[in-house]
Amino acid sequence: MFLSRFLDHDPARPALATSHDATATAPSRWLTYGDLRARGESAAAWLASEGVRPGDIVAIHLENSLDLVDAHLGCMALGAVRLPLNPHYREAELTPILEDAAPCLVITAAPERFPGFRSFSGPHPAAQDRDGAPLHEAPDQPTSLPADRLWPDRDLTALLFTSGTTGRPKGVPQTFSMWGANLDALATLWQLSGDDCLWLALPLFHTHGLVLGLHGTLLRGSRAILRPRFEPVLLPGEVTHVYGVPTWYRRWLPVMQADPEPFRRLTLMVSGSDGLDRATSDAVYAATGHRILERYGMTETVMICSNPGRGERRAGTVGPPVPGVSVRLVDGEVQVSGPSVYSGYWGQPLRVAESPRSGSGAEAPAWFSTGDAGEWDDAGYLRIVGRKKELIIVGGVNVSPAEVEAIYAGLPGVREVGAVGLPDDDLNEVVGLAVVVDGDVAEALAAVRERGQMLSGLKRPRRVIVLDALPRNALGKLQRGALKAAFPGGSAPDAT
Repeated sequence: MFLSRFLDHDPARPALATSHDATATAPSRWLTYGDLRARGESAAAWLASEGVRPGDIVAIHLENSLDLVDAHLGCMALGAVRLPLNPHYREAELTPILEDAAPCLVITAAPERFPGFRSFSGPHPAAQDRDGAPLHEAPDQPTSLPADRLWPDRDLTALLFTSGTTGRPKGVPQTFSMWGANLDALATLWQLSGDDCLWLALPLFHTHGLVLGLHGTLLRGSRAILRPRFEPVLLPGEVTHVYGVPTWYRRWLPVMQADPEPFRRLTLMVSGSDGLDRATSDAVYAATGHRILERYGMTETVMICSNPGRGERRAGTVGPPVPGVSVRLVDGEVQVSGPSVYSGYWGQPLRVAESPRSGSGAEAPAWFSTGDAGEWDDAGYLRIVGRKKELIIVGGVNVSPAEVEAIYAGLPGVREVGAVGLPDDDLNEVVGLAVVVDGDVAEALAAVRERGQMLSGLKRPRRVIVLDALPRNALGKLQRGALKAAFPGGSAPDAT
């Protein structure tokens, strides 16, 4: 159903443009739905020529660009499984993902980060530059496949890895079945239509940008302006929707206050991936007349709850459950059931205690425990009040403290390390690192700073303190709450 709806859109209908101009004037030319279909089929032929078969996993390690969209469309047209990777990840962060997923091909601009893997670092024949001109000619490459080999009806379409409290990322299989009903429910709830134009600066390796942004656009037959990255700029006149994270709105606020008209023209501003503070919500409302729509979702579940497009939006809540999704609180923890809930982590056997579908019998509901703590308000809107999981959310990006700690394990002069999330006015949280030194403090801190270069920017500790010992309970478990309290408010040295 998902693919057939994408393929049935009017081929002359505008679909996607890119904008590289920092002043955010008119975007470059629009690609139509016919263009996207042709680019996908050309990319599928190229993938097949590289030995990729339906069901194979293809890693995509690129910045937001038409090349990135082509790679996704090519995999869809061939029936390959996409493995989007954060293009800022370093080798230490990529290794566990690649070990678990074992892609047959990596499409990347940085092949040196993928030793031992077959990688491709150039544009395929469908790739174009920002003005729409072909980047190169490839006469020896096939440009088409037989129609019966294109757009196969395969439900498994992507594999997204998410940080976990164990420190090793976990693969979450994504299916068109998970996405379809959930995106349709959001379209009704948010009053979306084919006339919308989305400002899409969210990274396409993440659920928020890939599923809600790109695939939500393709499903409805609407338009999107794809940006390489977020910048707090004015918006082109055709933009009607923005999906973002709280950090964006905080950085956008001075622009909104200085010239609010482009933002007042919007019909929807959505915030997710992290909690939005009430002060920012109120300030944006005062400047633009729009109350930011807060919602709540996970890679394992797609969207769980959302404030309505029309109707009361309650700041500080994520709204009622999305239609078709059931939510309950068990001992204060949010649990979710519905067709958009995943069926288990990639390559991991589903033991009863770990299964997201823990019902007994065919008729029993299948509840997934999110690890988040929540409470209902008097109108049935959910408020996320904390995380039972220990993830640190930096600018909307999940960071596992155990993953950060593992980078520093065995570092000479460092006996122990502990990572926690610390409040930050811009990013909501930043990583704080507590170090127990075994030797010269200055040398140990220098080694810590050097080792931190193995982490991508948002994962690097922004504050480092030295302790005599880490706070632990009688069983030796690190007490992260007590560790947070050990950091002086904003006075710890910067370790970036």
